Amino acid sequence: MQRAMVAFGAVLTLAACAEDVPTLKWSKPGVTYDQFVADRAVCVARSQAASKTYYIGGIRYRGNPDVLDAGVFLPCMTDLGYSRDPNGYAAPPGDEIPLGP
Repeated sequence: MQRAMVAFGAVLTLAACAEDVPTLKWSKPGVTYDQFVADRAVCVARSQAASKTYYIGGIRYRGNPDVLDAGVFLPCMTDLGYSRDPNGYAAPPGDEIPLGP
């Protein structure tokens, strides 16, 4: 029984350390990786700009620039001609940002 508890604790520890940021990959015919990175940066900036603090009726709402707004980022990438593709380009290592609602 004690061995089972230790194994269970190890599994929980490993699960807590797992990377939970899904990797979105994108493709666009004829685009280079450098152009993809530049276009992605535009969409990241738009998402972060939409996530800034704002006020409605005197109530303060705080955005979260550490999470990409799916309602801004995904349409931006599509508008720039990209489609999701498991074999496409991904964000540069270390530049991954979680996608939020």
